[in-house]
Amino acid sequence: MDQYIQQQNNPYQQKAPNIFKQFCLAFVPAGYDRLAKVKIGSMIGFVTLLALVATLISVIHQMLTFPFDDMRRMVDRLPDFTITDGHMSLEEDFLYEEDGMYVYMTDDVEGFTYGDAVQKVSEGYVDVILVGRDRIFIMQNRGQLRYQYVGFEMFGRNKQLSKALVVEALMPFLAGLSIILYFMIFVGRILQYFLFAAVYLLFGMVMASIMKKRIEPGVLYRTAVYAKVLMFVAAMALELIPFAFLTIPFLIRVPVTLVFMGFAIAKLPGQTNQMQAPMMMGPGGPGGQGWQ
Repeated sequence: MDQYIQQQNNPYQQKAPNIFKQFCLAFVPAGYDRLAKVKIGSMIGFVTLLALVATLISVIHQMLTFPFDDMRRMVDRLPDFTITDGHMSLEEDFLYEEDGMYVYMTDDVEGFTYGDAVQKVSEGYVDVILVGRDRIFIMQNRGQLRYQYVGFEMFGRNKQLSKALVVEALMPFLAGLSIILYFMIFVGRILQYFLFAAVYLLFGMVMASIMKKRIEPGVLYRTAVYAKVLMFVAAMALELIPFAFLTIPFLIRVPVTLVFMGFAIAKLPGQTNQMQAPMMMGPGGPGGQGWQ
C-alpha cells in the first residue's frame, strides 16, 4: 500500500512506454511526463532504431537518384590507364562533365583535396570524381555533402591493373565504399543525436529556471532527446521525395526544437523554486514565542 501511494505521488515511477509509444508521445508535449520514465537502455534503443531507419531511407534515396546510366557512359569513355604499385598512369588527361557529374583524371598530381571537390560542387555539380596519380576522391551533394577518398595502394603492391580490370571491379568497389560510408553515417547519426541533445539540455535548464520549476537533469535530457524527434522525422520525410535534394536549415531546426521542448517542459511536473518560509513553532503554538 505504501509503495502504491509512493508511485502515485511520484509520476516518474509509473510504467514507461515501449519504443512505439515513445515515438508517438514524442510529438505530444503533454505526454512527456511518461517519456520521463523511460530507462536509459530503452532510450538508446529508440535513438538507434531512429538512426537506422533514417540511414535506410538515405540508402533508398541514393539508389533512386544515383545516375547509374551516366556512370556507365562515363566508364565507356575512360582512356586506357594502368595502376602499378599504387600509382596510376594514363596517356592523356580525361575530363567528363555531363548531367551534373564531373570526372577528372590526371597523373600529373598525387591526388586532389577536399577543397578541390568542394569547388566543383559549388559550381553546381552533384557528383564529383577526382582521380590523381595515387588516389581517387569522390564527393556527392545530394541533400547532404558526402565524400570519401581511397588510395590506389589498396589494390596491392607488385600488381598491375588495366582499365578493363578496374572497370570490371568499379561497381562492386563503389558498392563496398557505400556500405562503409553509410555504416559510418549510421554511427555518426547516433553520436550526433545524443551530443546535440546534451546541448539542448543546457537550454532546457534555462527554460525550467525561467518557469521556476525544479526538474531533474535526467528528465530534462530525455525531454531534449524526444523533442528532437520532430525535426529529425521532418528531415527523413524530405529524403523520401525523389530528386528533391531538400534539407531543413540549421537555423530552423534549432528554434523549432527549442519551442517544442519549452512546451514539453511547461507540461512536466516539477517542484516550484519558490519555497515558503518555515513557520516558527513553539510552546505557544503558531502565535507563541517560539523556541528560545
